[in-house]
Amino acid sequence: MKLVKYMRSHFVAYLALFFALGGTSIAASTALGPNTVGTKQLKKNAVIGSKVKNNSLTGADILESSLAKVPSAAKADSATSATSATTATNATNATNATSATNATNASNLGGHAASFYSPAVLQSGTSESGTYMVGGNNTAGGQLIGQGFAFPTPLAAALDSSHVAWLNGTTTTNCPGVGHAAAGFLCVYATVAATVTPDNAHAVNTHAGFGGADPYGFMLAFDAGGVNSFSYGSWTVTAP
Repeated sequence: MKLVKYMRSHFVAYLALFFALGGTSIAASTALGPNTVGTKQLKKNAVIGSKVKNNSLTGADILESSLAKVPSAAKADSATSATSATTATNATNATNATSATNATNASNLGGHAASFYSPAVLQSGTSESGTYMVGGNNTAGGQLIGQGFAFPTPLAAALDSSHVAWLNGTTTTNCPGVGHAAAGFLCVYATVAATVTPDNAHAVNTHAGFGGADPYGFMLAFDAGGVNSFSYGSWTVTAP
């Protein structure tokens, strides 16, 4: 009886001592079940980069609001105004550079705009005009009188005899009046024509004496019919 009471009174004490000595090893040897570790079980800074598997995290796993601003971003914020200022400066410099280029070009053109100068050839549909006068005396009979005229701006190509006309007081569809000519036509309008007739039936000639006009000009040729034979007037040519 006394032995039973002795065992009962000391059983609790032995049991407490057993857990005190072996409890740690029991806890340590107990395996954790899946999905049993949470934020409460992790100490602060317990997970380090070397413990995270490469490419195991995606953007969906990161709470963006929990991230602090990186130093480079902070510098970018402070540099925004500076960038704007730089952009403005660059834009100003670009404008100045353009102005400088234009100024250089203007200097090369003698300070004039490009439109101040004539183009290399008369532009299509553009007209130019001039005046003419020829004269002579037919004292020996069969005297030829004539003169050459240059276009201020050359044509791109020569005109054949069907595209030139000398009009003594008349007009045509392609030569409707002084100062006018259809595209691709040279019209010579006589204000006065005294005892003159077109030489070889064509007054307007190329440099070779054939009917038509050269790209750079034309000649007028007449047969004088008497003393003081002459003609004067104007011409207009329009580029085809």
